[in-house]
Amino acid sequence: MADAEAQEPAGSRAIAGARLAIGLAQGVALYLLSEAQKQKAWPADTPALYAALLLVFVFCPLIVIGGLGRMRLIPLAAWTAVAAVVLAIFGWHDINAGIWNGLIHPERMVPAFQVFFFSAVFMFVGHHLVGPADEARRLIAPYPLYFDWAWKDAVQIALSAAFVGVLWSALELGGALFRLIDIGAVKQTIEQRWFSIPVTCLAFAAAVQLTDVRVALIRGVRTVGLVLLSWLLPVMTVIVVAFLTALPFTGLAPLFGTRSGAGTLLSANAALIVLLSAAYQDGETSIPPALRWAGRAAALALVPLVLIAADALWLRVGQYGLTPARIEAIACAVIAAGFAAGYAVGAVRRKGRWMQPLELTNVVMARVAMLAILLLFTPIADPARLAVDDQVGRLLAGREAPDKFDFDFLTYKAGRYGSDALTRLAALKGSPRNTQIAQLAVAGQQAQHPEAQLPAASLAQRLNVYPKGATVPASLLSQDWSHDPGQQPCFVNPVPPGGCNAYVLDIDGAGAPEVLLTTETGAAGVTLEVYKQSGGRWSDIGELNAVCADSVAALRNGQVKLVPRSGADLELAGRRLTLVPSVDADCPAPPASAPDKAKVGAKMIF
Repeated sequence: MADAEAQEPAGSRAIAGARLAIGLAQGVALYLLSEAQKQKAWPADTPALYAALLLVFVFCPLIVIGGLGRMRLIPLAAWTAVAAVVLAIFGWHDINAGIWNGLIHPERMVPAFQVFFFSAVFMFVGHHLVGPADEARRLIAPYPLYFDWAWKDAVQIALSAAFVGVLWSALELGGALFRLIDIGAVKQTIEQRWFSIPVTCLAFAAAVQLTDVRVALIRGVRTVGLVLLSWLLPVMTVIVVAFLTALPFTGLAPLFGTRSGAGTLLSANAALIVLLSAAYQDGETSIPPALRWAGRAAALALVPLVLIAADALWLRVGQYGLTPARIEAIACAVIAAGFAAGYAVGAVRRKGRWMQPLELTNVVMARVAMLAILLLFTPIADPARLAVDDQVGRLLAGREAPDKFDFDFLTYKAGRYGSDALTRLAALKGSPRNTQIAQLAVAGQQAQHPEAQLPAASLAQRLNVYPKGATVPASLLSQDWSHDPGQQPCFVNPVPPGGCNAYVLDIDGAGAPEVLLTTETGAAGVTLEVYKQSGGRWSDIGELNAVCADSVAALRNGQVKLVPRSGADLELAGRRLTLVPSVDADCPAPPASAPDKAKVGAKMIF
């Protein structure tokens, strides 16, 4: 056996050297990408390109490392090229779809977790469809080859990851030991990205090589793992059957009342599928009678689980419409339904080997799963786009009230598609309902850019101007306030509830009006910021508190007069200060609901 293993191509020095070189090159490439991100240099200055390259350099070297010695070079190169294109599209689209009105937040330079996860699933499934087909020289390989490739590599990946983890534990321990004798260079070195990233990739490649030359060891570990998983099948089957038996007594209402019912049911489906595949193995292994009966029961139980999950999804979508999470759940339900149908046929079929239709089902549904991932993570069937179209359609069709509609989804969670939808909704005109939708959409657009200044026309539209007939000077509206340290809420986003009140009054008697702004629209008292133009620029010159209700009424009517200073002033350290009277010092009795204020302005009388 040792001589046979030594003659395997995977054990040759050339393949070992190639794997180590690829691992090191991968580590260097990922380090350079991380450095580019830190320095904001190319390709990090183009976030979509950075994300595309990141996915390619994370996964494509692993495809080559795993395929060397097992696949012919031309098919391996072709599959790697196809994978690189798909991964680049996934990364590019994930960032571009997350753009809000041309704005990309820095954290969106790296693809989302689900993109990484499903990219890994896509690559793993694809590699274990292409590899066996190349070995068999057929488009559809015999099922034992699919089984051997997939489960062997799953064990190999797990062992390689464990090797990397143990290596880093040893390095960390070594660094700690050297620090005990005041040598900190070791720990400082292993914490540097130029060291840690290449070493991690090189170690993983080395672990793949070490485990690949010990095929018997991998198969032994795999056999033990499959046996353990196989005997979990009866346990899981009893749990699922007991659950289905209890449903007639409890009804579906408790399940439908949760927000995670469909997800839990689909997770149970996935567990049964994995355990059934583990028990079946390559189809040529002897299966104990207990596992045979448990397998048939589990296969039949998949059908009601999928139907209940689909019913729960249908109910939720009918009530609240589509969301990205529900679309992903629907895709999972379709895949689960395919597995359930194929496995159910195997459970009732008496001819041939036990559960033999499982072979065709697994191969076909693996391709369906790859197709689903390809559609969902590209513009073809992006869940955000489909959800936005559905939600906006419900709103425009009158199935959702404007004040109940989730504009936050369009604003913060739907990326480019949400921004485009807000633009369409903001242009609505006509009925009061359309006007309300347009106003809420504009608020959503503004919330996407909280630091952006409103255009002069939009600023004028949100101001309630007093006294009647007054106008806010155009120079104040057109001034750039976006970098002003004391930025007025009326000038930027989001829109304050009720808009802003502007009082255009000549409060200093200089013949030119000042503008008093407040976001408080109540009639019982307000706090105003006073803006004055000087040297061609408007600036905030102070705050004025109008505590009394009749003071606010006088403001709105423009009833203001200057008075000479009297005993309300103090001199302190050579400076003249205005003494602010106590609240209600000379106000009429306010209504019981009038809010309490702390100060009243002393420079003028209202």
